[in-house]
Amino acid sequence: MSSNTLNLVITGVGGQGQITLARVIAEAALLRGVNAIVAETHGLSQRGGTVIVHVRLGEVEAPLIPPGTADAILAMELIEAARYAYYLRKGSIAVVNDYLVPPPLPKIEVPSRDELLGIVRSYSDRVVLVPATHEALRIGDSRVANMILLGAAIKSNIFKDFIDFSSAEEAIKRVLGRAAKPNIEALHRGADLAK
Repeated sequence: MSSNTLNLVITGVGGQGQITLARVIAEAALLRGVNAIVAETHGLSQRGGTVIVHVRLGEVEAPLIPPGTADAILAMELIEAARYAYYLRKGSIAVVNDYLVPPPLPKIEVPSRDELLGIVRSYSDRVVLVPATHEALRIGDSRVANMILLGAAIKSNIFKDFIDFSSAEEAIKRVLGRAAKPNIEALHRGADLAK
């Protein structure tokens, strides 16, 4: 990562909150006076398909991150983490939800959790595995898993001077309004879970 930019890929399947997560990150950056550009792709997301969002912070002008140049990936699901790990550069960090969504098609052989993590580790120098969905279900709302992952990412020092917990909290209030409180709690729970 250049000290003036942060290239972040967010991925998962439809309904896991990747776009909301990207909005919160961009808003948090803007609150700190950092430029933010977001570009999303979500073809069949309403049928459980892939959603990938490019988030670029700092001195950036174009929205898309070329393969092999992302500083970090935030993955809401193991298969999608492996699928898009090729975006990562040497020295990158992957923050991955320890959760697997099997494809809804019959006769599809799903790689094991260890195989998927092996692929991610082959591209990333550091993998932070977070039981975000498990923890979100434990506290009663699966929709906050994305904020648990964000908390783990901030705690893992991905964002350095771009966003912090204070700006993320304010961004959550602005983006999510009345739903902010459980999401802010989830943000801090994610920080506790990061190792």
